[in-house]
Amino acid sequence: MNEDHFFKVSWGMLQDRFDPLPFQPSFFLRRLLDHGRHEYVRFSSIAGGFGNGFPLGREQQADATTSVVQLRPTNMDAEGRWLFEKVTFVEDSAVPPSAKEITAGEVVFNNTNSQQLIGKSAVWDASFGERAVLSNHMTQIVMNDGFDPEIYAYILNIYRRNRVFYNLATNWNNQSGFAGDRLRALPLPKLSPSDQLQLAKRIGDSKEQSRKRLAEADALLASIDDYLLAELGVTLPPEPDNTIDKRMFRTKSSDLGGWRFDARVHQYDFNLHSATYANAKLGTICAINPKTVFRGLTGTDDVSFVPMDAISDRLGIIEKPDTRVLAENVGYTSFREGDLLWAKITPCMENGKSAVAEGLHRGVGYGSTEYHVLRSPDGSLDMGYLHALLRMKRVRKAAVRFFTGASGHQRVDADFLRTLELPVPSLDVQKALAAEARTRVARAVQLEEEANAELERAKADIEAILLGDAA
Repeated sequence: MNEDHFFKVSWGMLQDRFDPLPFQPSFFLRRLLDHGRHEYVRFSSIAGGFGNGFPLGREQQADATTSVVQLRPTNMDAEGRWLFEKVTFVEDSAVPPSAKEITAGEVVFNNTNSQQLIGKSAVWDASFGERAVLSNHMTQIVMNDGFDPEIYAYILNIYRRNRVFYNLATNWNNQSGFAGDRLRALPLPKLSPSDQLQLAKRIGDSKEQSRKRLAEADALLASIDDYLLAELGVTLPPEPDNTIDKRMFRTKSSDLGGWRFDARVHQYDFNLHSATYANAKLGTICAINPKTVFRGLTGTDDVSFVPMDAISDRLGIIEKPDTRVLAENVGYTSFREGDLLWAKITPCMENGKSAVAEGLHRGVGYGSTEYHVLRSPDGSLDMGYLHALLRMKRVRKAAVRFFTGASGHQRVDADFLRTLELPVPSLDVQKALAAEARTRVARAVQLEEEANAELERAKADIEAILLGDAA
C-alpha cells in the first residue's frame, strides 16, 4: 500500500466518525494539519453560536413581499456571493418562535445540498430585506471576538473547493449533509491578528476587482431587455400590485369560453405589442414542441446531450456540451440544430434557463424533459431574436401565471407561449437585434471569466499562505 494512504489524526477529530476516508479529503486537510504553519483548532473553539434554520413548504411562503426573507442555498453562489433573483418571503406567523434572525457579520454555511456544494459559505451583509432567517439547509455561525468572519467564510469556501466537505459529508437520497457536531469539530486555523490582516487585504483586493467586472457584466445583461423594448417600440403594461384587493378583478364570460378558467391567466393582459412593427401570437408563427426525426442515424450513433444543468441560467448559453448514443434517447426531449430550448419547470424558468441549440453533434440532440422546444417552420423567425425576447425578466414573470402542477414541480403550460403576442419585424431586423444581444452576452461572459480568474488567483495565494508555501 502506498505510504500516502497512512496519516495521523488527533483523538479529538475522531469523536463522530472512525472510518479513515473522511480524514483524507483530497489530502488537502491532511497537508494543512501536518505541514501548515498555523495551529489548528476545533471550529467551536473560535466561534460561538451554531444555529440551523427551519423548513418552509410552498404553502407557508408569502405570495407578496413581506418584511421577512428566508435565505436558501439558491441565494448564495459557490464564491460566497449573495443572489436575489428568486427570493422566498415569509409571513411573521410562519416563523417558529425558536428561529433566530441572521444579522450582518454572521457566517452562513450551506449544510445540505449536492455533495459538491456542501460548505459554500458567505458573510451576511444585510443587503436584502428588513429581516432575514435561514432555511434548514443553512447554518448561521457567530465568530468569536478577534476572528474575522470574512476570512473564515473564505477559508470554508477553500475547503469546499478542495473537496474537504465532499468526503466528510453524510449522504442520503442524492443529498449530502454536514452540520451539528461534525461542523463544530471541523479543524480550522487559529490565525493571529497580523495573519488575518494579511489575508483580509488579499481577499478584499480580489473581491473588489472581481466585483467591478461582475457589476459591468450585470449591467450589460440587464441592458438587453431595455435595448430590445426600445428598438421594437414596445411599452410594457404596468405590473399589478400583488395584494388581496388587487387580485380581485372582473372579466367577460366570453373571454373564458373555450380556453382557460384559472384566474391568474386573466388577471392582466401581458403582451409585447409593438407600436412600430407588425405583431403576431407566437403560436401562429412558431412550432412549439414539434416532432424531431433522426434521419439516417442508428442507435449506436452519438448525438448531442443537453441536460438542464448544461444551460447557464445567467447567460442563456449551453456551457457544458456533451454527447450520448442515440439508443439512450428514451423519455427525453428531442431537438435539432437551431431550435430554442426553454425551461418550463420552476425555478429553472424563472432563473432564465434557456438557450438556442447551436453546434449540435450531427445536427441533433436530446435532453431534459423539462424543455419547451421552439422551432421556426419556414425560417422566417430568428431563434436568437426569439430567445432574447423570452429571456426578458418581465416575460418570465408573466409566465408564472401559467404554472400548472403540484407545488415544487410546477411547469409553464405551452398555452403561455402560444398566446404571447410579440413583434415580428423583418428577418434582417430580427437578426440585427439578436446579434446585438449576443454581443452583450459575449462581453459579459468575458468579464465573468476575468472576475473568476482573479478569484482563482486569490484562492491560490491564500492556500499558499495557509500551507506555508508563500514567499
